[in-house]
Amino acid sequence: MPETSAAGVCLLGGRLTKMNYASLAERIIENGAYASGNGGLSMSKLRGVYALITNVYSRIHSQADFENYCSDLQYVKVKMAYESGRDRVVGDFIKKTCLMSAIDDVETYEQFILYCRYAESLVAYFKFYGGRD
Repeated sequence: MPETSAAGVCLLGGRLTKMNYASLAERIIENGAYASGNGGLSMSKLRGVYALITNVYSRIHSQADFENYCSDLQYVKVKMAYESGRDRVVGDFIKKTCLMSAIDDVETYEQFILYCRYAESLVAYFKFYGGRD
């Protein structure tokens, strides 16, 4: 079972920090082989999940904004649960990357930014490693 960092993100051997979020996302994508095979995760499905996060990100620019909109993260979690139930491939991705479970551990603006950068890194490496459209 993957480890969980203090920020709540499942890892393949490390703690999520501002210095390693990209390399950890790359490792998860490499090991998960999400970009390969028939019926795998598509870029459009991944963009749908990422859009849930960026919708909240677009409103939060400071600690004060975070305090005003932090409850929106719970709604993102609900939407991820719904999307996971609709599509097994999406659910598998969300579970293996801990995108949904990590939301519960985001308590500060800095953790929120780290969470968003981690999510963006997952999208970038998915595409880099040949994620299908």
